[in-house]
Amino acid sequence: MFSPSLSARLLVLTALALGISAAAGTEEKKTLKLQDTTSYTQQPIVFGVEKGFFAEEGLNVEFVGTQDPVTATSRGDVTFAFGPTSVYLRAAALGAPIKIVSAAFRSKGPYFLIARKGIKSFADLKGKTIGVGPDTSGNLASVARYLLRAEGLDPDRDVTLFAAGATEKAYGALETSQVDATIIHQPFAALGEIEGVSTTLARAWDYLPTYHTGVLIAGDTVIANDPDLLRRGLRAYFKSYTYAKAHYDEYLPWLQAHLKINPEAVKRAIYQEDDVWDANPAIDPKAIHDTQQLEIDVGNQKEFYDAAKYIDERFIPQDYVKPFVYPGRKTQ
Repeated sequence: MFSPSLSARLLVLTALALGISAAAGTEEKKTLKLQDTTSYTQQPIVFGVEKGFFAEEGLNVEFVGTQDPVTATSRGDVTFAFGPTSVYLRAAALGAPIKIVSAAFRSKGPYFLIARKGIKSFADLKGKTIGVGPDTSGNLASVARYLLRAEGLDPDRDVTLFAAGATEKAYGALETSQVDATIIHQPFAALGEIEGVSTTLARAWDYLPTYHTGVLIAGDTVIANDPDLLRRGLRAYFKSYTYAKAHYDEYLPWLQAHLKINPEAVKRAIYQEDDVWDANPAIDPKAIHDTQQLEIDVGNQKEFYDAAKYIDERFIPQDYVKPFVYPGRKTQ
């Protein structure tokens, strides 16, 4: 039989455990505001909401329509937003009240240079028009310039760079012969292969393994006033992406049902970029340095920013942090 003192201690421990459990169950419910998007790359968030991963963190998710994530996060209209590292770093350095708070679910350049049928190599691009995203100074254009130079073409003399748009617009420009090639995200590289519209000439991460392309930003007001919301939101975000990546058997059919394109293209796209989906929230300073160097080399940035001023790593969910791993650089 237990001694009275031991029994008493057990009762105290039990009471404490029940109290902790009750406190966890009554955690203040908060609303996390995220970008409303139909983007293929952002669907694990919707998947995670449906799986209950955000609810487990005591979060309701409100999707907000915005075409300008920097302004939306600056105002607090969204809690955090996904987007291109170089663009967001530049915005912060130029005065936007935002900070990079995490790497995104992937940070290696998930771009594919695809060309219309009949163009089989970089040499065939000479004299042709190439789509480089929404503008000729964004990160898509930076990568396109690097790829062309790496393969012996002068992007200012040998080809014409054209702001043909991104994703669907970029694919449409290629499909309707407005451009001869374009740099684009999945699932359109896979769709072009299946539909016989295009051939893939290059994957960006084979050439630029440490070019950092994806981060999450939050506004200074959210960071100062509700760090708990940010921490919970980032945990749910990475839980969603990690689970989706580990359960393709469940996630892929879900994604195919939600995207209005050829299901086989969705499947091919997932597997073609599997090796750059690492769901690692840690921010590699070397990759940030290499990214700035490329932006300077192509003329989008005049000098190095002190990136540490614009990065706040306090909210990164440490359970998901992994060592930095990069593919080998393609030998030209």
